[in-house]
Amino acid sequence: MKKDLLQAAVMRLQGSVLETFEAIKDAYTAPAKEGAADEIATLALRLAHLEGGLITLQQYSNQIIETAEKEAMETALAAARQALADARSASEGPSAEVTEDISKTMKKVKNVQEQQKKPSRKKKESKE
Repeated sequence: MKKDLLQAAVMRLQGSVLETFEAIKDAYTAPAKEGAADEIATLALRLAHLEGGLITLQQYSNQIIETAEKEAMETALAAARQALADARSASEGPSAEVTEDISKTMKKVKNVQEQQKKPSRKKKESKE
């Protein structure tokens, strides 16, 4: 799981912290030489940097896990909704528009409607 990945990172940082701490001890116990103080200072800065990363990762690991799981669930939910919408639109099939060219009945109805709109000549002639 992904939790193992975070745990592995924590363990790696812990190992580096211990290694750097031992290097500081070795530099301290070694006979004094030129640059020994600089070496200890450099190792101390590395140790502080590693400890900061370790503490930060330990503090945020639960939040990282929860946020990643939540985002994964939201992504899966959005994909499922899209798949459902696609399936629904596919099951409906293509929509067909009925036109006069396709439907003889529609053509007849339109002709009748046009005939009703035109004033008939017989009525005009009878009034005169």
